[in-house]
Amino acid sequence: MLQVFRDHAHKWFVKILLWLIVLSFGLWGIGDIIYKFFAHRPVVTVGKHDISREELSHHLQKERARINEMTKGQVTAQQLKEIGMHTSVINRLVSQLVLSDELDRMNLGASDEILKEQIQKMPAFQTDGRFDANKFLSVLQQQGMNERAFLKEARLSMQRQQLLASITIGVNLPESYKNNLVDALTREKVFAFVEIDASKIKLDHPATHEQLESFYEQYKDKYTIPELRSITALVLDTKVLRHILGITDEQIRKSYNAQKENLKFPERRNIARLTYAQEDNAQKALALAKKGMSFAKILKEIPEGELEEPGLVVKEQIPEFAAKEIFALKSGNCTKIIPTGFGFHIFQVTKIEHPRTATFEEAKNEIESMLIQEQKSGKLDEIRSQIDDAIASGQTLADVAAKMKLVVHTFENINAKGQNLEGKPVFAKPTAMHVSMLEKAFTVEQGLDSGFVDVPREGAFVLSVTKVSPAHAPAFADIAHKVQRDWEAEQRLESVSKLASSIASEAKSFTLLNALVKKHNLTLSANHTLSRIELSKQGRKSADLLPVPLAEKAFMLAPEAATAGRNDKGGFTVVMLQKTGHSKVTKEDKQKFSVNLDNMIQADISSATVNALKELHKIETNQEMLAQMMD
Repeated sequence: MLQVFRDHAHKWFVKILLWLIVLSFGLWGIGDIIYKFFAHRPVVTVGKHDISREELSHHLQKERARINEMTKGQVTAQQLKEIGMHTSVINRLVSQLVLSDELDRMNLGASDEILKEQIQKMPAFQTDGRFDANKFLSVLQQQGMNERAFLKEARLSMQRQQLLASITIGVNLPESYKNNLVDALTREKVFAFVEIDASKIKLDHPATHEQLESFYEQYKDKYTIPELRSITALVLDTKVLRHILGITDEQIRKSYNAQKENLKFPERRNIARLTYAQEDNAQKALALAKKGMSFAKILKEIPEGELEEPGLVVKEQIPEFAAKEIFALKSGNCTKIIPTGFGFHIFQVTKIEHPRTATFEEAKNEIESMLIQEQKSGKLDEIRSQIDDAIASGQTLADVAAKMKLVVHTFENINAKGQNLEGKPVFAKPTAMHVSMLEKAFTVEQGLDSGFVDVPREGAFVLSVTKVSPAHAPAFADIAHKVQRDWEAEQRLESVSKLASSIASEAKSFTLLNALVKKHNLTLSANHTLSRIELSKQGRKSADLLPVPLAEKAFMLAPEAATAGRNDKGGFTVVMLQKTGHSKVTKEDKQKFSVNLDNMIQADISSATVNALKELHKIETNQEMLAQMMD
C-alpha cells in the first residue's frame, strides 16, 4: 500500500489526496477539542448539582448491560430507546440528587462505625457468615469501582434510605381495611361460561368491491410494509475462524491434555428446600422427612409450606446460611430447621455428583473458543486490512469472499426486527452476532459497507446494504384477497359481539341462560370457581375464556347476572355469576398480604416524598444533547 503512494507521489491527484488527509487530521483535532468541551457540559441540572454527559453515559451503559444480561442480548438499542430506558435512568439519578440535597440542607450524616457495620452485614461480602475483606475488594474490582468511590456511594445510599425510612416508618392501613381487601381478593365466586367462536359464524352476503376498498383505506396503516433491506454479509464466525487459523482437533486435544488438571467440575448436589412461615409446621415437616416421606407428600400433609427444587447446584449457588450444612449431608438426608427472616427452612439432598475432570467432548468447545481468542487478534487485523483495501478499490464483498475463499451470506428484504416479507424470522435462534448485524444493516446507507465489526466471543463481520425499500402501503389490487379475509373476520367478530351482548342482556337467570344457549346451538360450561387473587396466577385454565379485562367485569356481577366480552381465542364469552362462595385464606397468607400491603404503601409514600422534593428544585434537561446521546 505504502509502495503505491511512493510510486505515484509526484502525480497531482496524489498530492491533493495527501493534502486532504492532512486537512482531515486538523479537523479531527479540532473535533476532539469540541467533543471534550461538550462531554463535560451537563445534560441534566438539579439545583446546584449537574449530571454530565459522561456520568449519564456511564449509568446508561450499566443499565443497558443489565437489561442485555436479563434478555440474553435480545433487546436492540432502538427498543431500549422506545421503552424509555434513558428516562428511567435520569429519573433515578435526579431522585438521588434531590435526596442528597435534602440531606445537606438538614445537615444529616452517618458515622463511620454505622457504615462499617452495614457493609460487613452485606451477604455479597461474606464468607461462611463472616465479612471477608478479600471478597470485598474482589467484588469491587469486578464492578470497576475503587474502595473510596464505593464507600462514598454506600454512605449516601444509607443516608437516603434512613431519610425515607424516618418518613414511612409506622405507616400502614387500618386492620379493618386490610381485612376487607383480603376478603375481596380471596372470596371464591362460581361462574358459568358460554364461548362463541367467531370462525363458525356464516355471513349473510359477500363484500362488495366498494366495501373492501373502504375497509382498506380505513386500515391502511395495518397493511403498510415496513422498510426492508437486502444485505450481503461476510461472516467470520467460530467455524470460519477455526478454519482460517488452522486449528485442528489434534491441537484442541493437545491443549486439553495440557490443561486437564484445571478442567474440573466441582461437586454438585441435587437439593430441595421446604419453607414454612411457622416454626411448629416446620418441626412437623422435619419429623415426617426423617421418617422417609418425600417433600412433595409432606406439602400435601402440611400445605402451608412452599417447596423449591432448584436441581443440581454447586456450593456457591446455595445461600450462604445453608451451604455448609447441605454439603456435609449424605444423599437422602435433611438438614435441621434453619431459621431466617423469610421463614423456617429444611433442605434435603437427593443426589450427589462428586468432583470430576471434564471429558474431552465436554471441554472441546470451550478450549476451541479459547484457542481462537488467543490466535485471532493478528489474523483478524490482516483480514480486516485485506477487506478494507479490496472494498476501497471498488470490489464487492462477493469478490472479496471469492478471493479469500470465504462464504458470503445474502439476506433479501428483511425488516429491522429480522423478519422477511411473510413476517417470519430470518434467524431461527438469534445470536449476539445476528442482533449486531441487524443493527448495523439499518444504519448503513445503500451501496455502503459497515466496516469490520467485532462481536465478542462470536467472531466478526462486514456487511453491505445492496437495496433499501422504504416503508409503503401496497396497492389495494395486490392484497385484495388479504383485505377480503380481514373484512370477513371483522364482520364475523361484529356479529358474535352482538349475539354475546344480546344473550348477556336477556339472561336474567341461570335457567334463561341455559335456554338461550340451546336456542343458539351453543355450549354452556358451568361451576367454574375463581377468586380475584387467582387472576394473577400464570397458566390458569380459564385465561383463554376469561381474560383479566372480562374477569374484572365478571367479579362486579350480582348473582345470576351476566356480561360479555372478547376472549383470547378469537371470539366472545358470555359469563354469568352463579353464586358467591366463602373467603379461603390461611393465617400465614393473611399475614404475608398485610406485610406486602404495608410495603406498597411505604413505597408509594417514599415516591410521593421524592416527587414533592423535586418540586422544590429547579430541574433542567438539555433535550438536544440527550437526543444526540440516544442517537
